Amino acid sequence: MPPDGPDEVSRDQYLRRRLRECRTVEAVKRVVRQLDVDLLREPGYSRFIFDHLLSCSRTGELGVDELVSFLDDPQLNIRGARNYLTAVEYIASRGIRHGKWHPLFDNVVQALELGIVPPEELCAIIEAIAKAAPAKTERKRQFPDTVTAMYQAMWDAIGRCDIYGHSDLDEGIVDAWLGALWERNVCDDLPLAKSILLAAQRLEPACCSWATLFLTRWLELPKKLRVGAGEVYASDILSSFKPDLATAAVISTTEFLASNKKDLLGRWHSCLLQTKDIPQLVSSKAWLDVRSRDDITESSLSLQHQIILRIWALRTLSKGLSDGPLWRKDVRATDVPIRRLFGLCESINKNETSEDMLSSLMKGIHDLGLPANGLLILAVDMKARNTLTKSARRTLTNMESSSNISFANIFANLDAYNASTPHFFAKFEQMTRQIDITSPDFISHGLDLARTGDSRSVWTLIRLLRSHTPLKIALSKSWIPIPDPSEKALVRYYPEPRTSDCPDPHAALEMIHLLAVSLACSRRLSPRRSYSLVHWLYVFLVKHNAPVKPAIARALYHAGVERFRREGLRVSLTQYAYIYDVVEEVEGSDVVENLMEPPRIGHRFSGGEEGEACSE
Repeated sequence: MPPDGPDEVSRDQYLRRRLRECRTVEAVKRVVRQLDVDLLREPGYSRFIFDHLLSCSRTGELGVDELVSFLDDPQLNIRGARNYLTAVEYIASRGIRHGKWHPLFDNVVQALELGIVPPEELCAIIEAIAKAAPAKTERKRQFPDTVTAMYQAMWDAIGRCDIYGHSDLDEGIVDAWLGALWERNVCDDLPLAKSILLAAQRLEPACCSWATLFLTRWLELPKKLRVGAGEVYASDILSSFKPDLATAAVISTTEFLASNKKDLLGRWHSCLLQTKDIPQLVSSKAWLDVRSRDDITESSLSLQHQIILRIWALRTLSKGLSDGPLWRKDVRATDVPIRRLFGLCESINKNETSEDMLSSLMKGIHDLGLPANGLLILAVDMKARNTLTKSARRTLTNMESSSNISFANIFANLDAYNASTPHFFAKFEQMTRQIDITSPDFISHGLDLARTGDSRSVWTLIRLLRSHTPLKIALSKSWIPIPDPSEKALVRYYPEPRTSDCPDPHAALEMIHLLAVSLACSRRLSPRRSYSLVHWLYVFLVKHNAPVKPAIARALYHAGVERFRREGLRVSLTQYAYIYDVVEEVEGSDVVENLMEPPRIGHRFSGGEEGEACSE
């Protein structure tokens, strides 16, 4: 507006009186010449005049063609007067579907094509259109009659401009435009948002942030609407981005979904599989640019979780390569960044946790709620020289896909345990160390299991004993006698409290012998199975330099001789001689002569028992 002052006020009043008589642009020009108004120096008068013409149009005293003529006249429509913004605000207030105002909007579009709309005015126009409401008349026309179509027409016009084109848009305009589209939340706006994102790639931080939001919005749409916006909408954006920006968008979107929209990770996985030019994408150094939460305050993810998410995304992209099945040991474009990220993960794991890398990786996958993607198999494949067996792959896949599968469940399953123990040995070792095998509860449960449990359950118990390192150490020390009170020892036998990591040797030895007796008298195990299990316990004691007491020799005799005879089974000479030697070694020749007698050669094995073996 013109500056205030006594002379100027009277001039304004006089100009206003003269303009009341003007109903055409030509009449306005005459008044401007007569009053010698310099619109270039005082652009506020240009807006003042255009406001007058709009008011006349509002009352029907002036046609839209006169408004267009004013905007087309560079002597009246001065740059900086913001008349295009005023025109758009006028259209928005009158109803954007009203065909009467389309020529006026077409003039704004033409001005954008000519590059004569200043950036700050363009930004204001974008915001003004977003506030527009459709008119009550809903007749469809061929010209831009919706906000989406108006935005698209403006975008296309800017694209045809050689002076201020798509690549010249600054961050303020990009933010305003994408912000307006985001607030509208209309799926028809997604193609335009995609075009703006692709044109604004040089504004990497802003572009990456907006890409994450619009990719998430597209993923949230029902399938029918996603197809309408473009079936490969997300993968097209990533494939068209430069490698560094595409990498940043993949990382940002994956982290956002893992933190806020876990249910969309499956759809995101499918989008990544459709991405083109994957070797170029995974070559970006941005994959390895991992920062802590102290460096990026808005990130709620730990350093290790960030790395796991990147490995997950790279693993998905690896599946999109045309290099054949993933189980092949072929070199892939994704190998280098994945290997380096695993190295970072392992380094962080050593410094921050006491768990092994695979256990920590599995915990991170479950904490993040990631769909199974073969990350455990990938981690093992990166280190193993030989190809994993099908059983190992199946077990690792099950461990990754379900957070309900505990190491205790795996330990109880023979096939799963055998497949996973080479890779999770430290975890199983840690788990068994926490079990106090000399506690009354454990002994009571173990003896009950030995008496009434089936072969599978009993072998789980045997597997526990075989894996319990503190037990083996304790058994080797069970030769050391407990001082008799009469000796009045000055030093206590063991001053510290006993723990699962350091069980009492004599209690551990007693527990093994009690188990042997219970197994020999098992109600559900066959004589052959009972004998084999008792024999295993005997060898276990000998192997770990523990003393063998008469109880285990009697258990061998009961399971291997008495129960065989009781059920009509023939005791082989080899088995009989072996038991004879054990009893003689443990209890002496006098006891063995009284206890044992020559085997009954005439008895035969039954068909069901002959094929039964005690092995794991």
